[in-house]
Amino acid sequence: MFGGSYSSPLFSNLKPTRNFMSNNRVFETGSQRDNDTNKSLPNHLDAYVRMRYGYLLRHGANHYDKGNWRKGQPTETALESLHRHLAKFEINYYNGVEQDEDHLSAIIFGVQLIMKNEEREGVSVDQYYIPI
Repeated sequence: MFGGSYSSPLFSNLKPTRNFMSNNRVFETGSQRDNDTNKSLPNHLDAYVRMRYGYLLRHGANHYDKGNWRKGQPTETALESLHRHLAKFEINYYNGVEQDEDHLSAIIFGVQLIMKNEEREGVSVDQYYIPI
């Protein structure tokens, strides 16, 4: 199921159509949903990336306690770590050296810490979204 799209045999023939009067999606059953054009697509985060990152989170949970990162860390600390992991990844990559740890997942972790700090500072989840 990871990496592919979900399809149920029960609903496989139900393709949404658009009701242009209300801009809703209308299904053959008559069920309606609002337009999803400007909604976030978290389901597009790749399963491989989520699993690798999940293992990094598991390692941290085993070492520090589950959810320890949710307590918060300064943005400066997250940036230092993020830049250190990017530099280590680049050095290994450009020198043909096998990675000694999952530096890319560690970079994602740093970005997550910074984004959570922005959330605490009042940055809304859709502040940077530009609707089409």
